[in-house]
Amino acid sequence: MSVFQAALIALFYAFSQSAFNAGLGGYILSQPLVAGTIVGLLLGDPLAGAALGGALNLSTLALSQLRLRFGPDIALAGYVGIPLMLLNGVTIDNPQALAIFGALAVFSALLVFMRGVFNSVLAHWADYFAERGDATLVAFINVGPSQVWLFVVTFIPAFVLLRFDLQTLVNVTGALPLWVQTALRLSQYLLAALGIAMSARVLAQGSSAAYFLLGWLAAHAFGPAPLTLLGACIATIHAFVARKRMEPAQDTLVADALPSDQLEPDAARGPSPLTPGDLRVSFILWVFFHNAALNFERFQNIGFATALAPIARKLYVTAEERAACLRRHLSLFSTEFSLGAAAVGASVALEERRALGDTINEAEFVGAKTGAMAALGVTGDALVQGALTAFAVAAGASLARQQNLLGPFLFVVFEAAVVLSIAWASFQFGYTQLRRVAAWARTNDWLRAGLFGAVRLGAFVLGGLLLTYAPLQLPGGAVIEIDGAQIALQYAVLDRIMPNMIPLLVVLGLWWLLRYRNVGPMVLLGALIALAFAVCGALSLAGWL
Repeated sequence: MSVFQAALIALFYAFSQSAFNAGLGGYILSQPLVAGTIVGLLLGDPLAGAALGGALNLSTLALSQLRLRFGPDIALAGYVGIPLMLLNGVTIDNPQALAIFGALAVFSALLVFMRGVFNSVLAHWADYFAERGDATLVAFINVGPSQVWLFVVTFIPAFVLLRFDLQTLVNVTGALPLWVQTALRLSQYLLAALGIAMSARVLAQGSSAAYFLLGWLAAHAFGPAPLTLLGACIATIHAFVARKRMEPAQDTLVADALPSDQLEPDAARGPSPLTPGDLRVSFILWVFFHNAALNFERFQNIGFATALAPIARKLYVTAEERAACLRRHLSLFSTEFSLGAAAVGASVALEERRALGDTINEAEFVGAKTGAMAALGVTGDALVQGALTAFAVAAGASLARQQNLLGPFLFVVFEAAVVLSIAWASFQFGYTQLRRVAAWARTNDWLRAGLFGAVRLGAFVLGGLLLTYAPLQLPGGAVIEIDGAQIALQYAVLDRIMPNMIPLLVVLGLWWLLRYRNVGPMVLLGALIALAFAVCGALSLAGWL
């Protein structure tokens, strides 16, 4: 492979991870089917590249659908692994292939760590600019520093790896100790716990604190979808009770009019200050930048705030009002991008209601977003990233393995058209339906009770996310010996007291430091990374890793 070919392949890999591919990097460009075709074209054998990429894509489809869990980078396997296999005549069922992908998985963990931590620092830059009410600089983070750093940690490593021979690749990977690899993963979990604690500082107040603990408890027995539905049911009951207390003389809790009976906001609030052009700009910003500064701490929060940046500039005149708007949209947010656009549209509609005079506080915004992101994320993962992508990949890979380049082409066209169409329809649906429901809720005295329930739902879902985003536990090797008997600390001690107790204690400790000791989140970020490496180093010395 020439230097020029290696540079071009590395550029394609960098572009597949960048913010300038219309949000289709994870859906299309990162898929080994597409990566193999591109690599094959650059190396002069597109049919072999497409066939190898299709075979790899089918065998690693579950990995290619990992959205925000920061798992192995399947794109690195496609843009680096496939050319190395092509040039060395390694087939997908060859034992050498497993060694190649194992080595690349270790490299990808290191690269993902470097990107996730840097972007976590950028999230605090965004907080700083948001406090000044500067929506432009909040949005610039996605375009400037995050993309420059992304290029550094994608193009350069890919180019260097492509210049290695197979044995060198495996040997370099083996030089990274296991405890360091574990520390990288532990850092990710601890920073996610910090992001949850920051949202809990807003949401976990009054009865919402009980909802947070209920969500954590329920997560032991329920998956994400049932958990969200259970939280919605409990929060709805609580909202009914709250509304009844606000209107003690009212015989019925629900007015005769339903949301579908009122298509537009009430005239008393005046016309909407937002134009269709404002909505299109917000949607386009979400499409391009939802994952631009993806970070360990609050995930897609900068991308979400960027999509709301033009709305903040249009709706709010003073810097204080814009600062409050940006601050509430920089909370933790993580969802599937296409269906998740509905949450962006709904947030635009809520901001519009607030600008027109409705009282909606920060906790209510964060609660509504957190509940929506969980429901949309689960549905989007199952339908869009799961069923839809699996079908498209299977069809494209089947043709590619028959030496037919029509397979990758059809996959790209079909996936791009469907995903972008779903995203636009979801955004419009979220905006129009939230406007309709909010207008009905205000007319029928349900707005306050509904937002009251939204805060409780958000706290419930946030508690449930603990086990998903911060699954902290002691390693299986953490044992103590008493008279020759070995006792596993995690399974025989901690889990018997309370399963998954460590993530809860970590989040509660961080919440206490943030709320009652006023420790800065940036200080905690650095301390948690240092703690992760110190703990893993100690566990390694103790022989537990």
